[in-house]
Amino acid sequence: MHLPLWLCVLLITGFLFGLFAAVKNFTSKSKKLWPENKPQKREAKDQDEQTRRDFVANVSHELRTPVSIIKGFADSLQEDYEILSETKRKSFLSKIQKNAERLNSLVEDLLVLAKLEKPKTTLSKESFDLCELVRAIEEEFLIRKDSSLPKLMLHCPSSPVRILADRQKLVSVFENLIDNAIIHAEGLSQISIRISENSDENSITSEVEDDGKGIEQDDQKMLFERFYRVDKGRSRNRGGTGLGLSIAREIIDAHDGEISVRSKVQRGTIFSFKIPKSH
Repeated sequence: MHLPLWLCVLLITGFLFGLFAAVKNFTSKSKKLWPENKPQKREAKDQDEQTRRDFVANVSHELRTPVSIIKGFADSLQEDYEILSETKRKSFLSKIQKNAERLNSLVEDLLVLAKLEKPKTTLSKESFDLCELVRAIEEEFLIRKDSSLPKLMLHCPSSPVRILADRQKLVSVFENLIDNAIIHAEGLSQISIRISENSDENSITSEVEDDGKGIEQDDQKMLFERFYRVDKGRSRNRGGTGLGLSIAREIIDAHDGEISVRSKVQRGTIFSFKIPKSH
Protein backbone atom coordinates (compact mmCIF):
# COMPACT_ATOMS: atom_id res chain seq x y z
CA MET A 1 0.00 0.00 0.00
CA HIS A 2 1.29 3.42 -0.94
CA LEU A 3 0.42 6.80 0.52
CA PRO A 4 -0.41 9.28 -2.30
CA LEU A 5 1.70 12.42 -2.46
CA TRP A 6 -1.14 14.70 -3.60
CA LEU A 7 -1.23 16.28 -0.15
CA CYS A 8 2.39 17.41 -0.40
CA VAL A 9 1.96 18.67 -3.96
CA LEU A 10 -1.20 20.58 -3.02
CA LEU A 11 0.43 22.17 0.00
CA ILE A 12 3.53 23.26 -1.87
CA THR A 13 1.52 24.56 -4.84
CA GLY A 14 -0.79 26.52 -2.56
CA PHE A 15 2.11 27.96 -0.64
CA LEU A 16 3.89 29.07 -3.80
CA PHE A 17 0.70 30.80 -4.92
CA GLY A 18 0.51 32.57 -1.57
CA LEU A 19 4.17 33.53 -1.80
CA PHE A 20 3.63 34.96 -5.28
CA ALA A 21 0.70 37.04 -4.06
CA ALA A 22 2.65 38.30 -1.05
CA VAL A 23 5.71 39.28 -3.10
CA LYS A 24 3.58 40.91 -5.78
CA ASN A 25 1.84 43.13 -3.24
CA PHE A 26 4.84 43.55 -0.97
CA THR A 27 5.62 47.09 0.05
CA SER A 28 9.07 47.72 1.49
CA LYS A 29 9.68 47.88 5.21
CA SER A 30 12.61 49.41 7.04
CA LYS A 31 15.37 47.13 8.32
CA LYS A 32 16.77 49.94 10.45
CA LEU A 33 16.23 50.34 14.17
CA TRP A 34 13.38 52.56 15.25
CA PRO A 35 13.44 55.13 18.06
CA GLU A 36 11.66 54.25 21.30
CA ASN A 37 10.93 50.76 20.00
CA LYS A 38 8.37 51.94 17.45
CA PRO A 39 8.20 50.90 13.80
CA GLN A 40 10.21 53.04 11.40
CA LYS A 41 8.69 54.65 8.32
CA ARG A 42 8.77 52.90 4.96
CA GLU A 43 12.04 52.81 3.05
CA ALA A 44 13.10 55.00 0.17
CA LYS A 45 12.52 53.56 -3.30
CA ASP A 46 16.23 52.94 -3.96
CA GLN A 47 16.18 50.30 -1.21
CA ASP A 48 13.06 48.49 -2.41
CA GLU A 49 14.85 45.83 -4.41
CA GLN A 50 17.16 44.78 -1.59
CA THR A 51 14.22 44.69 0.81
CA ARG A 52 12.27 42.46 -1.57
CA ARG A 53 15.24 40.12 -1.83
CA ASP A 54 15.51 39.96 1.95
CA PHE A 55 11.80 39.24 2.18
CA VAL A 56 11.94 36.38 -0.34
CA ALA A 57 15.05 34.98 1.38
CA ASN A 58 13.25 34.99 4.74
CA VAL A 59 10.17 33.29 3.29
CA SER A 60 12.35 30.66 1.61
CA HIS A 61 14.10 30.00 4.90
CA GLU A 62 10.78 29.60 6.73
CA LEU A 63 9.54 27.23 4.01
CA ARG A 64 12.53 24.94 3.98
CA THR A 65 12.05 23.11 7.27
CA PRO A 66 8.33 22.18 7.10
CA VAL A 67 8.52 21.26 3.41
CA SER A 68 11.54 19.03 4.05
CA ILE A 69 9.81 17.35 6.99
CA ILE A 70 6.60 16.72 5.03
CA LYS A 71 8.53 15.33 2.08
CA GLY A 72 10.76 13.15 4.27
CA PHE A 73 7.95 11.49 6.20
CA ALA A 74 5.74 11.13 3.11
CA ASP A 75 8.61 9.42 1.26
CA SER A 76 9.17 7.09 4.20
CA LEU A 77 5.49 6.16 4.34
CA GLN A 78 5.39 5.52 0.62
CA GLU A 79 8.53 3.38 0.55
CA ASP A 80 8.22 1.51 3.87
CA TYR A 81 4.49 1.48 4.57
CA GLU A 82 4.20 -2.31 4.73
CA ILE A 83 7.05 -2.77 7.21
CA LEU A 84 6.21 0.18 9.48
CA SER A 85 4.24 -0.49 12.62
CA GLU A 86 0.85 1.15 13.12
CA THR A 87 2.37 3.34 15.83
CA LYS A 88 5.09 4.56 13.46
CA ARG A 89 2.60 5.28 10.70
CA LYS A 90 0.45 7.39 13.04
CA SER A 91 3.54 9.20 14.30
CA PHE A 92 4.67 10.03 10.76
CA LEU A 93 1.20 11.23 9.77
CA SER A 94 1.02 13.37 12.90
CA LYS A 95 4.30 15.08 11.98
CA ILE A 96 3.07 15.65 8.42
CA GLN A 97 -0.13 17.19 9.74
CA LYS A 98 1.69 19.43 12.22
CA ASN A 99 4.00 20.84 9.55
CA ALA A 100 1.12 21.18 7.06
CA GLU A 101 -0.65 23.34 9.66
CA ARG A 102 2.56 25.35 10.07
CA LEU A 103 2.69 25.95 6.30
CA ASN A 104 -0.98 26.92 6.27
CA SER A 105 -0.45 29.46 9.07
CA LEU A 106 2.47 30.99 7.22
CA VAL A 107 0.48 31.24 3.97
CA GLU A 108 -2.47 32.85 5.76
CA ASP A 109 -0.24 35.39 7.52
CA LEU A 110 1.58 36.26 4.29
CA LEU A 111 -1.69 36.83 2.46
CA VAL A 112 -2.99 39.01 5.31
CA LEU A 113 0.18 41.10 5.16
CA ALA A 114 -0.05 41.40 1.38
CA LYS A 115 -3.62 42.66 1.67
CA LEU A 116 -2.80 45.10 4.46
CA GLU A 117 0.18 46.54 2.58
CA LYS A 118 -1.81 47.68 -0.42
CA PRO A 119 -1.64 51.49 -0.84
CA LYS A 120 -5.28 51.82 0.25
CA THR A 121 -6.16 49.30 2.91
CA THR A 122 -9.94 48.95 3.19
CA LEU A 123 -11.30 49.19 6.71
CA SER A 124 -14.88 48.28 7.61
CA LYS A 125 -15.30 50.87 10.32
CA GLU A 126 -18.17 50.87 12.76
CA SER A 127 -18.87 52.37 16.16
CA PHE A 128 -18.60 49.92 19.05
CA ASP A 129 -17.54 49.54 22.67
CA LEU A 130 -13.90 48.45 22.72
CA CYS A 131 -14.27 46.93 26.19
CA GLU A 132 -17.16 44.79 24.97
CA LEU A 133 -14.94 43.51 22.16
CA VAL A 134 -12.13 42.62 24.59
CA ARG A 135 -14.58 40.90 26.96
CA ALA A 136 -15.68 38.68 24.07
CA ILE A 137 -12.02 37.80 23.43
CA GLU A 138 -11.63 37.01 27.13
CA GLU A 139 -14.66 34.69 27.06
CA GLU A 140 -13.31 32.79 24.04
CA PHE A 141 -9.95 32.49 25.79
CA LEU A 142 -11.56 31.04 28.92
CA ILE A 143 -13.57 28.52 26.90
CA ARG A 144 -10.32 26.88 25.80
CA LYS A 145 -9.86 25.57 29.38
CA ASP A 146 -6.23 24.69 28.84
CA SER A 147 -4.35 24.48 32.14
CA SER A 148 -1.08 25.34 30.39
CA LEU A 149 -2.41 28.76 29.34
CA PRO A 150 -1.79 31.85 31.47
CA LYS A 151 -4.53 33.76 33.28
CA LEU A 152 -6.11 36.54 31.24
CA MET A 153 -7.02 39.68 33.20
CA LEU A 154 -9.08 42.55 31.79
CA HIS A 155 -9.04 46.12 33.12
CA CYS A 156 -11.63 48.47 31.59
CA PRO A 157 -13.35 51.71 32.65
CA SER A 158 -16.82 51.26 34.16
CA SER A 159 -18.42 53.22 31.31
CA PRO A 160 -18.36 52.15 27.62
CA VAL A 161 -15.29 53.07 25.57
CA ARG A 162 -16.70 53.77 22.13
CA ILE A 163 -14.48 53.83 19.09
CA LEU A 164 -14.91 54.05 15.31
CA ALA A 165 -12.74 51.29 13.89
CA ASP A 166 -12.64 47.96 12.08
CA ARG A 167 -13.89 45.50 14.69
CA GLN A 168 -12.48 42.31 13.16
CA LYS A 169 -9.07 43.81 12.50
CA LEU A 170 -8.77 44.98 16.11
CA VAL A 171 -9.74 41.47 17.23
CA SER A 172 -6.81 40.27 15.12
CA VAL A 173 -4.48 42.76 16.84
CA PHE A 174 -5.45 41.62 20.34
CA GLU A 175 -5.28 37.94 19.38
CA ASN A 176 -1.85 38.37 17.80
CA LEU A 177 -0.52 40.17 20.89
CA ILE A 178 -1.97 37.51 23.22
CA ASP A 179 -0.60 34.66 21.09
CA ASN A 180 2.76 36.42 20.91
CA ALA A 181 2.95 36.46 24.70
CA ILE A 182 1.93 32.81 25.00
CA ILE A 183 4.55 31.71 22.45
CA HIS A 184 7.44 33.98 23.39
CA ALA A 185 7.12 35.16 27.00
CA GLU A 186 9.16 32.64 28.94
CA GLY A 187 7.98 32.15 32.51
CA LEU A 188 4.57 33.61 31.68
CA SER A 189 1.72 33.12 34.17
CA GLN A 190 -0.58 36.08 33.49
CA ILE A 191 -1.59 38.43 30.67
CA SER A 192 -3.32 41.72 31.44
CA ILE A 193 -5.29 43.84 28.97
CA ARG A 194 -5.89 47.48 29.89
CA ILE A 195 -8.10 49.93 28.02
CA SER A 196 -7.99 53.67 28.74
CA GLU A 197 -9.30 56.86 27.14
CA ASN A 198 -7.07 59.85 26.43
CA SER A 199 -9.59 62.68 26.54
CA ASP A 200 -7.01 65.36 25.76
CA GLU A 201 -5.94 63.55 22.57
CA ASN A 202 -9.31 62.08 21.51
CA SER A 203 -7.69 58.66 21.38
CA ILE A 204 -7.81 55.28 23.12
CA THR A 205 -4.83 53.35 24.44
CA SER A 206 -4.77 49.57 24.75
CA GLU A 207 -2.04 47.66 26.55
CA VAL A 208 -1.29 43.94 26.57
CA GLU A 209 1.12 43.12 29.41
CA ASP A 210 2.71 39.81 30.37
CA ASP A 211 4.68 38.87 33.48
CA GLY A 212 7.29 36.83 31.62
CA LYS A 213 11.05 37.23 31.81
CA GLY A 214 11.08 40.26 29.54
CA ILE A 215 12.99 41.12 26.38
CA GLU A 216 16.48 42.52 25.96
CA GLN A 217 16.70 46.09 24.65
CA ASP A 218 18.41 45.10 21.39
CA ASP A 219 15.67 42.58 20.63
CA GLN A 220 12.91 45.09 21.36
CA LYS A 221 14.14 47.25 18.50
CA MET A 222 13.48 44.48 15.97
CA LEU A 223 10.27 42.89 17.25
CA PHE A 224 7.96 44.33 14.57
CA GLU A 225 10.14 43.15 11.68
CA ARG A 226 8.88 40.19 9.66
CA PHE A 227 10.10 36.78 10.80
CA TYR A 228 12.10 38.24 13.67
CA ARG A 229 12.11 35.97 16.71
CA VAL A 230 13.93 36.42 20.00
CA ASP A 231 14.13 32.62 20.41
CA LYS A 232 13.77 31.09 16.96
CA GLY A 233 13.76 27.43 17.99
CA ARG A 234 11.23 27.82 20.79
CA SER A 235 8.73 29.87 18.77
CA ARG A 236 8.89 27.54 15.75
CA ASN A 237 8.30 24.50 17.96
CA ARG A 238 5.22 26.16 19.44
CA GLY A 239 3.82 27.28 16.08
CA GLY A 240 4.89 30.91 15.68
CA THR A 241 5.26 32.26 12.14
CA GLY A 242 7.17 35.41 13.10
CA LEU A 243 4.54 37.59 11.38
CA GLY A 244 1.98 38.30 14.10
CA LEU A 245 3.51 41.57 15.30
CA SER A 246 4.01 42.77 11.72
CA ILE A 247 0.31 42.18 11.06
CA ALA A 248 -0.61 44.06 14.25
CA ARG A 249 1.57 46.98 13.16
CA GLU A 250 -0.05 47.14 9.71
CA ILE A 251 -3.55 47.17 11.20
CA ILE A 252 -2.71 49.93 13.67
CA ASP A 253 -1.02 51.95 10.90
CA ALA A 254 -4.18 51.61 8.79
CA HIS A 255 -6.13 53.15 11.70
CA ASP A 256 -3.68 56.10 11.82
CA GLY A 257 -2.47 54.90 15.18
CA GLU A 258 0.86 53.83 16.62
CA ILE A 259 2.14 50.72 18.36
CA SER A 260 5.17 50.28 20.59
CA VAL A 261 6.76 47.94 23.10
CA ARG A 262 8.56 48.41 26.39
CA SER A 263 10.08 45.67 28.46
CA LYS A 264 12.49 45.01 31.30
CA VAL A 265 14.31 41.74 31.82
CA GLN A 266 12.71 39.76 34.68
CA ARG A 267 9.90 42.34 34.84
CA GLY A 268 7.71 41.51 31.86
CA THR A 269 6.67 43.18 28.60
CA ILE A 270 3.97 45.67 27.58
CA PHE A 271 2.75 46.09 24.01
CA SER A 272 0.81 49.32 23.68
CA PHE A 273 -1.16 50.78 20.80
CA LYS A 274 -3.08 54.02 20.49
CA ILE A 275 -5.70 54.84 17.86
CA PRO A 276 -8.07 57.79 17.38
CA LYS A 277 -11.61 57.42 18.71
CA SER A 278 -12.91 58.43 15.29
CA HIS A 279 -11.07 59.29 12.08
